[in-house]
Amino acid sequence: MKVLRLLPLFVVGLIGLAALPESADAYSIPSASCNGGGCGGWFRSNVTVTWSFDPGGSPSAGCAPTTVTDDTGGTGITCTVTYPGGGVFGNVTVQKDSSPPQIDGSLSRGPDVDGWYTKPVSVGFSGDDGASGLASCSGNGTYGGPDGGAITLTGTCSDNAGNSASKSLTIKYDSTPPTVTAVMSRRPDANGWYNRPVDVTFSGTDGGSGVRECSPKVTYGGPDGSPAKLVGQCRDVAGQLSAPLTVEPRYDNTPPARPAVKWAHGGSSISLSWTAAKDVVRAIVLRGPGLKSKKAARVYDGKARRLVDRRIASGTRYWYEVAVFDQAGNRAARTVGLRPVAGIFAPRDGAVVKRAPLVSWAPVKGAGFYNLQLWRGKAKVLTTWVRAPKLALRQRWTFDGKQRTLGNGSYKAYVWAALGTPAKPRYGKLLGQVGFVVKRR
Repeated sequence: MKVLRLLPLFVVGLIGLAALPESADAYSIPSASCNGGGCGGWFRSNVTVTWSFDPGGSPSAGCAPTTVTDDTGGTGITCTVTYPGGGVFGNVTVQKDSSPPQIDGSLSRGPDVDGWYTKPVSVGFSGDDGASGLASCSGNGTYGGPDGGAITLTGTCSDNAGNSASKSLTIKYDSTPPTVTAVMSRRPDANGWYNRPVDVTFSGTDGGSGVRECSPKVTYGGPDGSPAKLVGQCRDVAGQLSAPLTVEPRYDNTPPARPAVKWAHGGSSISLSWTAAKDVVRAIVLRGPGLKSKKAARVYDGKARRLVDRRIASGTRYWYEVAVFDQAGNRAARTVGLRPVAGIFAPRDGAVVKRAPLVSWAPVKGAGFYNLQLWRGKAKVLTTWVRAPKLALRQRWTFDGKQRTLGNGSYKAYVWAALGTPAKPRYGKLLGQVGFVVKRR
């Protein structure tokens, strides 16, 4: 009894076997080749199927080269070969997919403000494929930065044949609030303080959507404060509000209390003293006439509360303006006018001296010389004529034929101005008198 030989299956095709005569030897089934290679899996281009078979056979329909051009999930091709005593056939299935999948992208929600996203948003990409079927998609997830006005989100889907397609979505994303700065319209007036109204302008910067608006300009003119507090913010196009910015200018436009001024004429000098409130940090004294001209001049600038002006001339009427300033530069002033300087300048009336003093007095216009008399008690101990408005007393001298000594005791000096000559003097009024005490030990 002859046995029919079972033939193996070819790739994914079904192998058929024709009935052979009992006397025929077994033949190999036809073998398929796709584009010169195997026929398994998916093709992305046209597929040409060719067959090979044992010699001596006569191929029938389906064994000629066949080209598959259309996408297909499975096209079957059968080749039958007839041999003496019977025939065999081979069957192959060809899969072709040259088309990329269809891909679609979407966001989980619409923009937050005016076309801008300000919080993380989910993005998803999905696809569809009619031949080999969808294998996978990438690009899914959540976008949360960096900021930008044209952020491209890209997804890719691939099918089982290896074809892929990409899709991009463009969004505007800004999750960062703007920053705000403040600019003062000018520098502080004095020592970091403003003492008159100042403008404060707020401006912002934003690296994402840009600044839409900022707090309006503020003109600050009080109340006084150290510091005052001004708050500004900016908003960007995406609607985000900056953190508040606090500007703290020190402001004081209240002047200190006006000084009370006292003065005293002390011979060849004028002494001024003045009061100053606790907030006073500086005093300036102007004098008119000035030091070298009639124009007023500054004779003091400092923190003290007293001035001794020794650069004066007799017969001149002076005025002094004492101005005090607080830390913010606010000013308060008072002016005093003094009668013309006259009389004996030195020594100071009532002074106690250890040696012979210098007696000096205000010069008198038109006077050619002066008469000075020195008395001790009721006794005149000196009378002399001098041309200059001063005389340095001596420790010993001769007067009225007697030797005199400036010993311990009380003295008085009198000075008259005179016109004419010492031989024929014409006395003016008494310029002044001054008493002093000599005390050597």
